[in-house]
Amino acid sequence: MRFLMLGAGGLGGYFGGMLVRNGAEVTFLVRPRRAAQLAKHNLVIKEPAGNVVIPVKTVTAGEVDGKYDVVFLTCKAYDLDSAIDAIAPAIGPGSAILPVLNGVNHIDILREHFGAEQVLGGMIIVRAELAPNGDIVRPTIGGVSEDAAFGELTGERSARCEAIHNALMSAGIPSRISDDILGEMWTKFCGFCCNAAVSTLTRAFAGEIASAPAGAGFVRATFDECARATTAEGYPPPHSLRDLCVGLYSQPGLGYRPSIAADLEAGRPTEGEHTIGDLVRRAGRRGLDVPILQAALCNLQIQEARRLNQTARC
Repeated sequence: MRFLMLGAGGLGGYFGGMLVRNGAEVTFLVRPRRAAQLAKHNLVIKEPAGNVVIPVKTVTAGEVDGKYDVVFLTCKAYDLDSAIDAIAPAIGPGSAILPVLNGVNHIDILREHFGAEQVLGGMIIVRAELAPNGDIVRPTIGGVSEDAAFGELTGERSARCEAIHNALMSAGIPSRISDDILGEMWTKFCGFCCNAAVSTLTRAFAGEIASAPAGAGFVRATFDECARATTAEGYPPPHSLRDLCVGLYSQPGLGYRPSIAADLEAGRPTEGEHTIGDLVRRAGRRGLDVPILQAALCNLQIQEARRLNQTARC
């Protein structure tokens, strides 16, 4: 199978690198700066058990060399439009597009552009971060379980999903084929929006929130808002998700925060509009009040406006 990995950040770099190490044919579609970095230093994955250095093949937009069997989308949600343009030359009649973005709105967008039969669903929770020097770092964080699921949006078992699963497992990436991938994506969406709202409103790590007297109540109220909104859309979260989210913020000293909080703190763009914003708008269409989520969205919109104003002055 020919794999095209859009992006070589934390998730794309880790998945693609592990596949390459196992002998899979993988090409990374990246920006010129990242391509130059990988050409000079190779792809470095830093695991607790040791480091792995992997030479990789890269192309930039406009250099895609033919059609690919599987195209992984690992970009940020706000880059989806440019990603669609970049991967278009790689998509043939038999290509499978596997997006692992946060949120759920991208599925309809991709199906509209490429056809429903070519889009799979993906739900990935993996600890992999892009360090400033370009290395992929795999931190050990207690309380955060990893999971990688994908599948046909129809729920059917397919030969292409079996082939992708075999390739990932052979590369040492635990994964599973889901017969309800949309449901699992909505479950992750609910949990992501809860974590994103809690962490960006407080600008605190999970352990700091756990130590705050009002922290537990705040997390529960935020989760309940998210759950009401996703339930109204036809996707009630499992009871275990509430326990997971509340439990994550009940460990004093835990140095965990979701990527959206790290992006906000670093002055980078965030996926706020595509995740919390999407859920707020869905809730509004259903006549639901979600004041905590609205506050979180307002905060992210203000910070984004400040970031853009500062960029314009530079």
